[in-house]
Amino acid sequence: MQKRRSTIYYVDYLLKNCAMTPRFLLFFVALIISCLSVQKMNAQGKKLQNSSIITEVKNIQKRFSDSVKHYDYKKDAALYRQKYGSFYSEKLKNLKNLYENIYDKEVIIGKTDPSISFKTTSGIQVKNNVSQTEITPPKEVKNKSVDIAEVENYQQLEELRKRLTLDFPTYLMEDFDGGNYRCKLNFTIDVDGKFKKVKYSESSDTEFSIISALFLYAIGGLEKPLFYNKKPIVQAFAQPIILRFE
Repeated sequence: MQKRRSTIYYVDYLLKNCAMTPRFLLFFVALIISCLSVQKMNAQGKKLQNSSIITEVKNIQKRFSDSVKHYDYKKDAALYRQKYGSFYSEKLKNLKNLYENIYDKEVIIGKTDPSISFKTTSGIQVKNNVSQTEITPPKEVKNKSVDIAEVENYQQLEELRKRLTLDFPTYLMEDFDGGNYRCKLNFTIDVDGKFKKVKYSESSDTEFSIISALFLYAIGGLEKPLFYNKKPIVQAFAQPIILRFE
């Protein structure tokens, strides 16, 4: 914001103090406007692959707000609290249904390699892909531990970690009280780079956790799949989200 204000002041200074031909002045102003447009586009960040999910969350939030507006706390506090609780329960139910409908329809198309396990020292945490019932006895298969840095396109994981907090749709949290909110997202990145089987845990607030999971679904996936030994991999990850609302 400060950068844009400084640019405007600089243009105003030139207009008042510099003798320019009308043609050059027009070119200069057009150049400044073009730069501001690029800055605005960069500030908007990457687009969501599944933006309709956020649109539906907005609709659910709006229906809740519109319903609450019909009641006045000052006129009848008891009735307001009763209706607010009822409408909030309905909103939470609708958010859960949206999340569960997405989760239930997903199918992981890749297959894990039980002989390889990936590890990280920082950033998004790597989770065990194989359930206990699928683990092959150590005598039959030797497990090879591989640093995630050896995976092609792994840099996208750090970009995702930052995006989950920097681009978090805080505008959906207008009714939240101040304080810290946290949850942990467990998810799988499939061989096509898509985020699947997103689960939330360690939740401080149910609504915050559901919206966090839906936000990850809205992002959709990585720009490029993860590769190891020139083959796309399917891998489970975990990432905590911690935000503070003032």
